[in-house]
Amino acid sequence: MPAASNGDVRRFPEPAVRLVAIAAGGSLGTLARYGVERAIVPSPLGFPWATFAVNVTGSLLVALVVTLVVERWPPTRYVRPFAAIGFCGGFTTFSTLMVELVQQGQHGRGGAAAVYLTASLVVGLAAAALGMALARGRLLPGAGAGPLPDPDDVDPLEASAHHRPDRPVGPSPIDAGRDAGGARP
Repeated sequence: MPAASNGDVRRFPEPAVRLVAIAAGGSLGTLARYGVERAIVPSPLGFPWATFAVNVTGSLLVALVVTLVVERWPPTRYVRPFAAIGFCGGFTTFSTLMVELVQQGQHGRGGAAAVYLTASLVVGLAAAALGMALARGRLLPGAGAGPLPDPDDVDPLEASAHHRPDRPVGPSPIDAGRDAGGARP
C-alpha cells in the first residue's frame, strides 16, 4: 500500500464512523440501563420502577438532544447517532415495558398494568416536552439564547438554511399561505 503523501489524510468512510458512533452510544446506554436495573430492584410483581425510570429519562434525553442538534447547534454528523440513536436507544426499552405489561395482566394485575401503561405514556410525553422546552431555552435560557421559531411554522428546508449562511432565507410556504391575521388556511 503506498504511503500517504503530505496533506493526504486517510479517513474512514462516513457511514462506518456513524455506525461506530451508534455502537459506542448504544454500549454506554445499555450499561447505564443495566446500572439502573441493578440499583432499582422491585418486588417480582411490584411496579417496574427501573423500566419506568429509564423510559421517562430516555424520553427527556432524546427530546433534549434531538432538539439541540436540529435547532440550536451547528450541523454535526455524529452527535445525534451517538446520543439519540445509540445511547438513548440502548438505554430505553419499549420491549421490556410490553413484557412487563403482559406479565402484570397474566398475574391478574390488570389495574396495575393499566396504571403502568398510562403513567409511562403520560409521564414520558411530559418528559419529552420538558426536554424540548429545556433545549429551546424556554425554561433555562442559555447565554445569548434568542427566540426560536416554532418548528410547526418552519419549513424544514428553511430551517437548514439557518445553519448554512450561503443560502438565502425567505418566507416559508407556510408563511406564504397565511392570511393577514396570521391564521393558517
